[in-house]
Amino acid sequence: MSYSLKKEIFLNAPKDKVWETYRDSLPQLVSAMPTVEEIKVLSREELKEGIRLVNRWKISGGLPKPIKKIVPSKLLSYDDQATWNQKEYKCYFIEKPIDGSGIYLCEGKNTFIDKGEKTLLTIAFELTIYPEKIPGVPTFVARKLVSKIEQIISKEVVKNLALTAKVVENHIQKNQI
Repeated sequence: MSYSLKKEIFLNAPKDKVWETYRDSLPQLVSAMPTVEEIKVLSREELKEGIRLVNRWKISGGLPKPIKKIVPSKLLSYDDQATWNQKEYKCYFIEKPIDGSGIYLCEGKNTFIDKGEKTLLTIAFELTIYPEKIPGVPTFVARKLVSKIEQIISKEVVKNLALTAKVVENHIQKNQI
């Protein structure tokens, strides 16, 4: 079973600037993101329709303590494989833990819509946690907890996405000439 979530965020900045900042500048904005320690670009490939990026995210917090007890800290680092389709202004992504455990998979899409001098960013994703892969927790117990964990983590992700959007918006506004 998985948990789906969709969040719409209005940014007071033009679509092209928002698109470029998300795609190209997040690693430089980490210091303004309270729950992110590092974003490292692992690869960048120019494609006919856009750009494929693999970024490694290291998250420092934001999860409730009961979840932190179940989820090992090494799972707070993940690889974000994203295809940025310039023609559609959509970013398709897959996120997986870097430890190779396969404990979860997050797949989604970010859509950037022009609203004059503003941008509507729609973030939609599906988070799947695999209970049989949670270390140190019997599978039958993990199965009972998974839907709650998916909901809690997804809500934290949405909060972090909103904070990231605000960081992007502030960065664009500060750097406009």
